[in-house]
Amino acid sequence: MTVLSLDLGPRLSNQNLYRAHTGDTICLQRCPELKGIQINLTCTNPVGEEIVLRQDADRAYFTLSSGGPYRVTWHIVVNPLPLNWTSVSMVTILADPVLTSTNSGPSLTIDQIAAQSHLTKCCGEVQRWGDVFRVSVESGYNTIHLTPVQELGISKSSYSLHSHHKISSSLNLNSGGGYEEDLEMLSRHLQDIHNKTGLFFLTDVVWNHVSICNREILSHPESYYNLYNTPNLIPAYLIDRSIHEFGNAQDNITDVQDLSSFEIKLRNHLLGTAQTLEKLYKIDLNKVLDVKKSTEASLCESQLNKKDINDLIKALWLVNYKEPEYAGDIDVGILRKFLEQRGVTSEPDQNSKISAAICHFNDVEVPTIVDQILNKVISAVMGTVKYRFLDEHGPKLSFGNVPIVDRYFHVSDITFTEELALDIYRKEDAQRIKTCNGWTAGESVSDMNSTMAYTNREVVIWGDSVKLRYGDRREDSPWLWDYMTKYTCDMASLFHGFRIDNCHNTPLHVGEELLRAARHVQPQLYIVAELFTGSEERDCEIINRMGINSCIRELSQSHSPRHLGELIYHYGESKPCGSFIHNIPHGDVVHQPGDENIPLGDQTCTEDNTPQLSLGSSRPHAMLMDQTHDNPCPFDQHPLPNVLALSGLMCAAKCSIGSNRGYDELVPHHIHVVEEERLYQGWSQSDDEDLKPAKKALIKLHQRLEDKGYYETFVDQAREDVVIVTRHHPDTCSKVLVVVATSWSEDSSLTRNYTVSLPGENVKVLLETEILSPQTLPKHTNNKDYITGLSGVKIDVRENPLSSKMVTVSKPDEGNLDIDLLLTPGCVIAVEVEPPQSSKTALQYFNSYILCPEKFDKDLDKVFSTLDLLDLNYVLYRCNEEERVDGCGGVYHIPHHGNLTYAGIVGFLQVLETVTKNNDTGHPLCRNLCEGWWMADYTVNRLKKKNLKLGFFLEEIFFAVEAVPNYTRPKVFYKIISSVYSACLRQIRKLIPTMKTSVGNSWFVEQLVLTSVQLVGKVGDTGIPVLLQDKESVASLAAGLPHFSHGFMRCWGRDTFIALPGLLIKTGRLDVARDLVVGFARTLRYGLIPNLLSERGHRPRYNCRDAVWWWCRSVKLLYKHQPSILQESVYRLFYKDDSPVSPQTPFVCTVFDVITEVLQRHAAGITFREENAGRELDEHLLDPGFNMTAGVDPETGFIRGGSRHNCGTWMDKVGSSSQAGNKGIPATPRDGSAIELVAMGYQTVSWMAELFESGIGTTSVVNMKTGSTHKTVSYREWSEMIKENFEDKFWCSGGYYGNANGYYRDTLGSESGGDEKLRPNQTFAMVIAPELFKPSHMSEALKTIGTNLAGLVGMSTLSPEDADYQPYYDTGNHGNDYRTAHGFNYHQGPEWVWCMGFYLRAKLRDFQHLKKDNPDCMSDDEIGQYFATVLAPHRAMIASDPYRGLTELTNKGGQHCPNSCPTQAWSSGCLLEFLVELEQSEFSGS
Repeated sequence: MTVLSLDLGPRLSNQNLYRAHTGDTICLQRCPELKGIQINLTCTNPVGEEIVLRQDADRAYFTLSSGGPYRVTWHIVVNPLPLNWTSVSMVTILADPVLTSTNSGPSLTIDQIAAQSHLTKCCGEVQRWGDVFRVSVESGYNTIHLTPVQELGISKSSYSLHSHHKISSSLNLNSGGGYEEDLEMLSRHLQDIHNKTGLFFLTDVVWNHVSICNREILSHPESYYNLYNTPNLIPAYLIDRSIHEFGNAQDNITDVQDLSSFEIKLRNHLLGTAQTLEKLYKIDLNKVLDVKKSTEASLCESQLNKKDINDLIKALWLVNYKEPEYAGDIDVGILRKFLEQRGVTSEPDQNSKISAAICHFNDVEVPTIVDQILNKVISAVMGTVKYRFLDEHGPKLSFGNVPIVDRYFHVSDITFTEELALDIYRKEDAQRIKTCNGWTAGESVSDMNSTMAYTNREVVIWGDSVKLRYGDRREDSPWLWDYMTKYTCDMASLFHGFRIDNCHNTPLHVGEELLRAARHVQPQLYIVAELFTGSEERDCEIINRMGINSCIRELSQSHSPRHLGELIYHYGESKPCGSFIHNIPHGDVVHQPGDENIPLGDQTCTEDNTPQLSLGSSRPHAMLMDQTHDNPCPFDQHPLPNVLALSGLMCAAKCSIGSNRGYDELVPHHIHVVEEERLYQGWSQSDDEDLKPAKKALIKLHQRLEDKGYYETFVDQAREDVVIVTRHHPDTCSKVLVVVATSWSEDSSLTRNYTVSLPGENVKVLLETEILSPQTLPKHTNNKDYITGLSGVKIDVRENPLSSKMVTVSKPDEGNLDIDLLLTPGCVIAVEVEPPQSSKTALQYFNSYILCPEKFDKDLDKVFSTLDLLDLNYVLYRCNEEERVDGCGGVYHIPHHGNLTYAGIVGFLQVLETVTKNNDTGHPLCRNLCEGWWMADYTVNRLKKKNLKLGFFLEEIFFAVEAVPNYTRPKVFYKIISSVYSACLRQIRKLIPTMKTSVGNSWFVEQLVLTSVQLVGKVGDTGIPVLLQDKESVASLAAGLPHFSHGFMRCWGRDTFIALPGLLIKTGRLDVARDLVVGFARTLRYGLIPNLLSERGHRPRYNCRDAVWWWCRSVKLLYKHQPSILQESVYRLFYKDDSPVSPQTPFVCTVFDVITEVLQRHAAGITFREENAGRELDEHLLDPGFNMTAGVDPETGFIRGGSRHNCGTWMDKVGSSSQAGNKGIPATPRDGSAIELVAMGYQTVSWMAELFESGIGTTSVVNMKTGSTHKTVSYREWSEMIKENFEDKFWCSGGYYGNANGYYRDTLGSESGGDEKLRPNQTFAMVIAPELFKPSHMSEALKTIGTNLAGLVGMSTLSPEDADYQPYYDTGNHGNDYRTAHGFNYHQGPEWVWCMGFYLRAKLRDFQHLKKDNPDCMSDDEIGQYFATVLAPHRAMIASDPYRGLTELTNKGGQHCPNSCPTQAWSSGCLLEFLVELEQSEFSGS
């Protein structure tokens, strides 16, 4: 089974090629972004019919039943569409056809095709075709390519057809009937030859033109390009007519001086035409201004961005100049709209500016445009004249006997004098002027309504043909469409494949439709074409749209041995050596994850054990030819020995191959498609003194390489004149070396020695062939009736020789070979080499054990059964800093690539995922593996250092495969490492039940669960105090990697307890959660827990007011799963606030006691100055900032504290720029009562009241400070006080930002003035204490938040309407802007990911409220789709991020922020909390 990932936007397009082969089953699998999203998926087959897909939740399946393009389209049903999404995406899968014999003979895959081109007119009558084609059979070919079999036009060009519906009379079919009878007779002849010889047949299809003598089109003028239906050709016609008129009056050109004089005269002659063109191109000002202002006129973005009205007018003219009356096409409404948007509103002022601009265009721009055209025209004409009459390599025509240049237009049955009298603006006359077809390199002339190629004389014109016009749709030219559809279907009934003539100038929609019709007749139609676009992207688009299977590439046009090697590398190397691509006969599929639950490196299987393999993008498939039939003779560019060399290299390539009839017979001249009238010789007339025996042996070698499975290719420019193509067998690692000695220079004409040294044994010579004599071209005499080649050329061919004349083998040491080669000019040598015995043994072990899941995976699972989650953290992850702290030396460094993200398995797979996807065997990681097993040694030694059984197990595995050939090491290493990773996942699933979810977000849940394994580990001194005096260090939760990986920066009190509910409680890691809760409880001081720890908690910093409340929340959530947490013993580090650490006689209490103390201390009021205050503690904070306060407002019960001099909540940025003036100043103090602290205070006292009421605890009151006195307040009274005051104090009905949208204040009573700022903190309160909120207010607030703060992956930390809003965070900003210098805007607009989790949880509850009040407001599926859509960018982020996590924050609109921590604990934890809650809701989709 072959898997294709359905992606977003332009990632999959017609510029990527995806090849598979007939019979494949394609699995369409959603990418991470699209999981859970509703999409409409359709697929059409090569004939345009929609396929019924077999579908399940995230996959759809179909089978490639025939060759051609299968188009898969998916429409994302989401409204509105998220930023950067494309609503409709499409990808084409091109199925390679199989040429199937009708008589049960052998079939051909496209890489087995060996075709020979023939000019049909030179084959003679069909009765002699059997003899003619026997020459091809005896030369080894299995396919015949014929030029069109139709009647030719007056030029006798093989491609200028008199009629597409008439078979050539030269075939002498004797059918006794008309066209249909001729088709039937020709079919019988071709079938008879096929039955006797096994030959398959291709033919050219000519869609773009017809001979000028064709009379059928005269009654259908809409079917060809003329001046009436394509008026933008009028300038081209006027120039063409003027040049023809000029050329008829010129004297002979005999030298360069005549040429210069000719150019001057031509330029002067064209001045009159230039004046006519200027009149055509000028805009009629009066006509423009006479048009009433258009009320419908609208400006597109490109028009709006024009610099001024002059630029706009030129742009409009360039679009509309094609019509004969150009002025009427300049929309004055657009001009007026443009001016209005620039402040010019009165009509007189607009008219004045429009008049001035049009006059400028007419007087300045038009003469410039015309001058540029004439310069191009003159250059083109002079180039043609020079080539035709003077160039040494040109035809050197006689002046006066032929036109100086070919005409671009044809007028039937009139003289040139009569032509001059035609009125080109009158319909009848304009239709008589037919446009000739031609050829262009690069720019296509398929769109005649926009091209300037005819005007500029850039077309190599075919003066014997008329260019056909299909229009944009069948209705534009119905007769032509019917005419060509029948022709195409008739040819499909006769032939196994098409070569598309002039393909890149064929309108794409025409090619598509005609080939669909042809595939109805012949489902396994093979399509080949030459493309001259000059752009591989454009080639790919044409290939995909038409379903072209192979692009013709020609070796004889090479100009050096290195160029030859490059051609073979680019077109003949289907899969590189050591390829990650699966080893199948054809089609490109990559070893990639197929299971949605395994994002990295695992090839999985379906229930029926069918491997799932990902479809990879590939290069265009080639038909590599030593010579094509429409290019000059190879002897014009190559010495005689190179003719053999070119064929040798061609046959060494892994692709279709081909040649031209005459090449093997050494015909020393071009067999011209127009001028040649002689016949090919039959087998009975030919001899063997040419290339045929050698070509037969070479094609036989090509077939052997394909049949025996040598699918991988390596091209080596061994030295300047020697190219070695090595074909590898991916399973056995045997190889065939095809050594070709080219012959370009004088040195290469000599016999020389060359030695190939390589590992191996048992060398077998498969083929030796060389030209014995002569080395230069012998004299040749043309036969007047038959096309004949050189005589007297001796070519020696030795297949499987018992004794080699050119190869000597020696063994310098065990397992290595020296192959000494005696190279003669043009020779080809093929030798087969088996790998050494040690490599065979290693490969046998790899194939029979590593690739056998029943054995290898079973043994891995036994090893992994001994590992816990902390072991798996070490096996999978650990960033560079974590490794170094523990003395492990850091992560692995790959030369020319850099450090891996992790020392564990994921570090390697993160790179290998991209390497395998692109089949990039040249990547530095692959090169490093090929040079040595250092990655394996690193992995084994690292695991053994921790005494993990896995290390010793892998040591045995890598030792067993150590001797595999070095180029296979990357895929061997990849398979082993990916299997280890899969075993890790299986063990994690056993240890973390959350991994076993089965609803729409299960993949994403699993990735977030893995971040729990990623971020929780034992790392050096993290500052967390041990729980007991004799207990080892506890595991710690890193705030993020790699920024917060070790030391006091690893564990933040706030970050730990924001992330803990998601990463530890929701994942069932309750023991780690308990240890962290108790560990931080030990550090309680002043009624707070610290934000930063050091020295095992002995020097903590108590500079935050919120960490203790996040801790209380975590205790409450943990209590639901582990009630005993409240009675856990806490060995306190500080007996009193001002006492030092007392480890010897610790004060012991319980977690419940700690919560009680927290509430009492806040009720009584907290005031202290940070210990060791000053620059050593915080180099930026001003002195007043070290004074800390916290407490309770006795009137409202709200938690409050802080000052404008410090930051007590998560928005804790303190400025550090003296230059900008923000040093020491808190950016976001949030002093007073912060909304989330009020909610967490309410949650805690309410819970404590419930506990007391259920019989837990001995007290339920606090002594609350009220001014200078205290009062006794119960927990229940306290909670009710908060609830009664919350809505009244925090609800803001709008107006602060100049609108009426309501939301909740961020703080209350802040001396820094931030109370009414719109921030996301209110969503934390909505989730933590929803009972505080009025449901209608919460709904309104969430709408306000969604509109103003919701970003792509995070929540903006401040409303964009706020004056302080600055959404781009940059710590390296050393400017003078107070708001942004040194990243002062950390929490003033950047979008934080963790906040999105709380926002979505609040939205979930809001939806539940809405559904309760109005069940029909939204369907459950619509709500589920909403959440799936919002989470799509998060899924994409975690799938592509090198650290495999969710980032800390992004800049505006989800833009990457370089200063953000790549994987942040609370980002993952809060999203995981939401997902688990969503899966338990009615909107989960389960």
